[in-house]
Amino acid sequence: MKKILIMLVLAAMCGATAAQAQRYFIPKYKKKKEVRDYDLSNSERRWTVTFGGGYNMALGMRNRIRFGDRDYTVRYYEDPSLSGGAVNLGVGYKFTDNIVAGLEAGYLFQDNDDAIPIYGTFNYYYGPSTSTRRHRWFNYAHLGPQFYFNRSSKAVGAMGAVGGGVRVLLAKSMKVDFRIGYQLNMRRPNIADGGSYDLPASGVNFKQYTHVLELGVNIVLF
Repeated sequence: MKKILIMLVLAAMCGATAAQAQRYFIPKYKKKKEVRDYDLSNSERRWTVTFGGGYNMALGMRNRIRFGDRDYTVRYYEDPSLSGGAVNLGVGYKFTDNIVAGLEAGYLFQDNDDAIPIYGTFNYYYGPSTSTRRHRWFNYAHLGPQFYFNRSSKAVGAMGAVGGGVRVLLAKSMKVDFRIGYQLNMRRPNIADGGSYDLPASGVNFKQYTHVLELGVNIVLF
């Protein structure tokens, strides 16, 4: 009887030891995570169309009044009055996988005067166009005229902007550019023609420069 009990105890101990050894010494193989490449620039197309919008927050405003007949210039600062938003539609041509240049136009809603901006665009995207990551950083530059249609301003002004951002792949094929940058906005207010002047208003050149922080989003349609 003792021999049988000893044999049973030894068998149980051997089984427990084998199970413990299997637990610690036999490696477990995990399923490898699937790695895929994401197309962040529509590699099969040269032309691209975007639709977006943004918000402009004025940081400061500087006025420059030039009295031509007296060869005299006055410069002074005032509280900014240009904050507003914009919507835009753009067309770009992809020269390389990193360089895209084109044209954007839209409508600008702002405090001092609404405008229609039409400007050239230049974007430089960093890294390869196809990546295992779902984002891609870029820098941009904008430059062009703005057309005002209210009586408080002359018809043509100008704007320029530089900044950076990131392109994010939000869905299988939905690409969105988020950007932040600095914009310089130039507007030419009309000279008031009421009151008495000791020089003609035609000899006065009035330009208003506004420093702007711009935030924008562009959706790549195709």
